[in-house]
Amino acid sequence: MNNPKISRNFLTALAVVFVICAAPAVNAQEMPDRPVMNKKPEPVEKKSQSGTKDGKIIIEVPVLMLVPMKVSTDLENKGCWVKFYEKKDYEGDSLMLSGPLNLPRLVGPFGADWENKVRSIKTGPKTNVTIYDNRDFRDQNKFLDPGSNIPDMSKQMGFFDDFRSMMLSCI
Repeated sequence: MNNPKISRNFLTALAVVFVICAAPAVNAQEMPDRPVMNKKPEPVEKKSQSGTKDGKIIIEVPVLMLVPMKVSTDLENKGCWVKFYEKKDYEGDSLMLSGPLNLPRLVGPFGADWENKVRSIKTGPKTNVTIYDNRDFRDQNKFLDPGSNIPDMSKQMGFFDDFRSMMLSCI
């Protein structure tokens, strides 16, 4: 799933299947434990152990909704961003962050761990990035200039190709 289009299509299909399977089981109802203003509380019907009420099975299902957005263009226009890639030459999964931002641990959305996994980097024209060897901004640091394009971290940064925290500031 290195192709972003395939990943996006897969996630969209997965969301559609999930909603189709979950939709018949979801019932919108007022929750009896939440009081309504200016209304006397009504007696709460007891549910049996099996999760049924009046002969109907009630299953609470979380609903995940994916909405396509064109975010990266807006971030790129502001100029204060950094984009990480998991493979050399700007390939593989990517993570784009907008600044100013300090990350004591490189953990992305949904808990994606980017520590020691960045192999290429691009920075915006109004961005200063400082990367640190360890978590919580400790030990050696390396400064990346605005508009940097580093297609191969290990080749260009030497032994400093793995990092665990970063500071992104806007100029």
